[in-house]
Amino acid sequence: MAGKVVTSYLNKYGKNIVDSPEFEQAMNQRHHLRSSVGMHTMRVVAASVWICYLLKKIHVHTDSESVVKGALCHDLGILDRDDKFDNNKECYREHPVESVEVAKKLLPDLSEKSEEIIRTHMWPVTSELPTCREGVIVSLADKVVAVRDFLSFGESRFTDGESYSAPALQGMENRNRYSA
Repeated sequence: MAGKVVTSYLNKYGKNIVDSPEFEQAMNQRHHLRSSVGMHTMRVVAASVWICYLLKKIHVHTDSESVVKGALCHDLGILDRDDKFDNNKECYREHPVESVEVAKKLLPDLSEKSEEIIRTHMWPVTSELPTCREGVIVSLADKVVAVRDFLSFGESRFTDGESYSAPALQGMENRNRYSA
């Protein structure tokens, strides 16, 4: 059931994002050690839509379109991070602003709510607090999924042909300066 809802919302609100060259690049850029930006993003979308679905069951309205668009674009500012950011701290602080710019390119009619979702998704790592429930939903979904991505000891594929399992993690920090 949840998979059908997510697929339906992706087709309705996010097809042009998922089909974009930026999202294709996201599918091939490593993120959280064992994932890609794109796969992490798809899990954030799924978790966010699931939360919206549960809230609907208790008669709490959420703007699903803004949630899907915001969740799909929340980390697109991380693309090419080695060329944009000097370190993790700068990436954490600055990629939400970069993500808004990418989102505006992909969605010229980006709503203010979707923009806020993207801009505030790093709270509480950054000081900008979400002011709408949809922003809180995506921010929380992002944190839960990031922890899952980071702690997952299953194998993952990356474009450079490397795959990581628990024994392969020794020394990972030296190979990947963006470990989270």
